[in-house]
Amino acid sequence: MADSENSRTLPSNTRLNILSYTTDFLARVQDRDGSGADADPALAKWLEWHEAHREFELSCRLQQHLETQLVEAVGFPMVKIEVPGTLEPVVIQNEADIEYWLEGPDNEEARDRAKEKLSVQLRRWSAADQVMGYTRAREAERVAADRELALAAELWDMPAQSIEGMIAKLQAVLTLGIASPECDEFPWPALRSVMNDLIEMVKSLSELATSDKAQTPILEVAAVRARQR
Repeated sequence: MADSENSRTLPSNTRLNILSYTTDFLARVQDRDGSGADADPALAKWLEWHEAHREFELSCRLQQHLETQLVEAVGFPMVKIEVPGTLEPVVIQNEADIEYWLEGPDNEEARDRAKEKLSVQLRRWSAADQVMGYTRAREAERVAADRELALAAELWDMPAQSIEGMIAKLQAVLTLGIASPECDEFPWPALRSVMNDLIEMVKSLSELATSDKAQTPILEVAAVRARQR
């Protein structure tokens, strides 16, 4: 039963595709309904949130890329110091830690050397950062994350006026809440199943409406012939 949910319509690799599948479904709904009088405001809010989510993902990848480049260029802004009484060197990232690990008058020279070494490394990091723009990218990522979460909160607080709107709200929950698309921990499999049920319901209603429209001309002709008799 592990993969039984969503097996009716979603791709075979269900757990990896559920989010992208639903995103495509909602995008098609939004393109179809637009901003007409019958459009669900939750869908428009979902689209705004989805764009913010994509922006956050892009900024996150950029920040990670720049951090990797910065570390490869100059190393992390830290130093290792030998501390009396310890078997392994201690990693230090600020002067407060140096004061803690190398306290007392007997360690004064060691403290000064450690502070100078750390200062040199921090200057190298700062200079490379100014060129590469890592700190700016990290701030942009923070801003993008705040905007994404704010729009998600607005979406979840907005009453859905259609099944598609309910799917949009649930899709945002799954996107932000699930650790990975493959996650089988409760409640994610159940929520994936609910989302697929809702999509199936929309498709069934759409097919029924299409069938009714196709039958209308036939019924009209039959009514005319009946009157002619």
